[in-house]
Amino acid sequence: MESLPVRRPPRSRRARWAIYIAIALFLFTLSAVGLACLVVRIPESGSRQTLIFYSAPMELATGVRIDVDDLEGRLQSLGYRLVQENPEAGQYRETGSGLEIHLRPFRYPDHAFQGGFIRARIRGKHVVALESPPEMSASDMRLEPERIAGFEGKKGAVLDYLPLKETPRALVDAVLSVEDERFYSHPGVDVIGVGRAIVTDLKLGHAAQGGSTLTQQLARSLYLDNRKTLPRKAWEAVLALALELRYSKREILEGYLNAVYWGEWGPYEIRGAREASRYYLGRELEAADVSGLALLAGLIQAPNLYSPYSDPDRARKRRDLVLGMLKANKKLSETDYARAIRQPLPMRRPPLRSGDASFFLDACRKEIERRAPAGTLRVGARVFTTFDPVAQTMAEIGVRQGLTQLERDYSRLRRKKNPLEAAVVVIDPRSGEVRAVVGGRDFVHRPFNRAIDARRQPGSLFKPFVYLAAFRDPVRKDGTYWTPATVLEDTPFEVKAGGKLWEPKNYDEEFRGQVTVRDALEHSLNVPTARVGYEIGLDRVVQAAHDMGIQSQLEEVPSLALGTSEVSLLEITSAYGSLANSGIPKAPTFLTGCMSPDGVTVVLRPLDPAPGVKPEEAYLITNLLEGVVQSGTGHPALDMGVHMPVAGKTGTTDNFRDAWFVGYDLRRAVGVWVGFDQEGQVGLSGAAAALPIWSRIFRELQSRSPAEDFRAPPGIATEWIDPESGLLATEMCPTEIKEVFLAGTEPNEECDQHAGGFFLRLRRLFGL
Repeated sequence: MESLPVRRPPRSRRARWAIYIAIALFLFTLSAVGLACLVVRIPESGSRQTLIFYSAPMELATGVRIDVDDLEGRLQSLGYRLVQENPEAGQYRETGSGLEIHLRPFRYPDHAFQGGFIRARIRGKHVVALESPPEMSASDMRLEPERIAGFEGKKGAVLDYLPLKETPRALVDAVLSVEDERFYSHPGVDVIGVGRAIVTDLKLGHAAQGGSTLTQQLARSLYLDNRKTLPRKAWEAVLALALELRYSKREILEGYLNAVYWGEWGPYEIRGAREASRYYLGRELEAADVSGLALLAGLIQAPNLYSPYSDPDRARKRRDLVLGMLKANKKLSETDYARAIRQPLPMRRPPLRSGDASFFLDACRKEIERRAPAGTLRVGARVFTTFDPVAQTMAEIGVRQGLTQLERDYSRLRRKKNPLEAAVVVIDPRSGEVRAVVGGRDFVHRPFNRAIDARRQPGSLFKPFVYLAAFRDPVRKDGTYWTPATVLEDTPFEVKAGGKLWEPKNYDEEFRGQVTVRDALEHSLNVPTARVGYEIGLDRVVQAAHDMGIQSQLEEVPSLALGTSEVSLLEITSAYGSLANSGIPKAPTFLTGCMSPDGVTVVLRPLDPAPGVKPEEAYLITNLLEGVVQSGTGHPALDMGVHMPVAGKTGTTDNFRDAWFVGYDLRRAVGVWVGFDQEGQVGLSGAAAALPIWSRIFRELQSRSPAEDFRAPPGIATEWIDPESGLLATEMCPTEIKEVFLAGTEPNEECDQHAGGFFLRLRRLFGL
């Protein structure tokens, strides 16, 4: 049977429908573009605000030890310019005797500083005197805070706005060459570029080129996500056309250079050429050469793929491609091209700046959420922190070098899936201000903050609080006193707990018979410490630890005396800092103030410090911990370049799972933890694993700001005693040491193990 022909509409009717559809699409596009013109907006230099975090200011007051290298480094970081004539605000000059600095005006949360001129006299490598006008108060003798990070957007983007007039011409040429050659001739959508991208994609069989113009990329950065869908691409084109109708090419180009995604810096996106230069080139954009600017331009297409930190070979090829395009476009001469292509890539590691302050900033954000009104963390706000860039750099380097050394010396510690970790906290014990935090070796891949959020057994690091509890109520049941000279039994000891017998052992499983409190703490003996905790009562131990600032719950079991209750590195370092501060705890803080976008000071909820202990009680522990460093388990620190005065304690947990060291002087308390996140044993003591890292950091901090001696407060007595008996030494005792006591608890009996006599009475007569 013959089939009937299919009836089709006349060609003229199909043409009319095509015209109708085209008109409809045109009208829809025109309407969409018109509506988009009403909402699209490129943030301008003056209106574009970011949430900015500032470091602590650099104190310049007379009496503060200032390292010249640190001072000049801070001036450069803040953008102060070295000049030959009289400096104006934001400038400084070198003189025969030192530096002349014109401090810039700055708005602090509590007052506005108008700026002023100061002179710094230098001798050797340190500032020895400062001169300032009479009207400048001591609180204003400081360099303004350094901007450590500026954030914008939901995720947070590192941003520092760049006006087009301040943009290096070579960067503009490089970006246009590699991203949008016809930028000045297309209306926002480049039909030629789209067609070329389609042909390339069809040849390769996958999406290799996007064909997006700078304007489309700007629209995507401001309003859209990166999903490769047809509706998103359509809206991108509509928004691009709207941007072109509303703004000039110069305004679009400036917006692009400040909005384009340039990779990740720690947990935050890099938005803008200024921050990209700081991160990838390690210098300000104005100081970058054409080789570095070509690298930045080449990164835009895929920052993570072409990053010199992840794939140097690919980064170099991409940079060289951009340089070649500049030469082909007559934007770079043959001579300059040859010179640029020979330039090495920047440093092999990201610079130590806001990326490495990520752990600190993470903790800072949490404190703001805890202490400030809701909504404080928003665009335009200013957050003033306690961050010290120098201390942070030292902490970062200490962790990196320390872990590398440990993994080099002990091959069993080298693990890929569960790498060895370390954490560091640096605190000013006088104020509780946290100066630096390292929460691990790599925030980007393992952002868990081990310095603050991790709870681990401190082991022997907890022992000082056992002896502190004894000194707070020093009268024993037999009428004698708890003192550093009290003789303890280092003999087998067991106690029933939870239906089981618990028998503590020393780390070497040896017993020493009779030892003094000083010997027990200096050499970190478990058995005598457990005896003390059992005798005085575990409730008193818990109370002493809480009164010094430890907030974690402590379980009243016999092993508590040996550090089996978990604590954070931050809280136990802060508690040691309380000892440095004469027994007066200062709650650890990352903040000094906040300001709202309109410049109003944000009122923070006050911190609630622990009650603390008497200065003389704290001093006894400090004196004992000085002995730990001088002649006990912390003695290797002296061989590593640390100088007295310093007090500290090692910490090693059961089965050598975790290693700790916390040490302090009057200016800083530094805590270090080393271990594995998952099940795994370091297999080393605190002295072997944590102390070397601590020493690297503390030594550098000391070199810039040495501390004075620990001074005995009123209520402390000293006597020469025989270390074997704990009684007053005679001239016949083979050895004698000068020991400290709470006044009224010092021994009044002569050593009965050796003969006494005339010379002892003579020494007492003259107070020797």
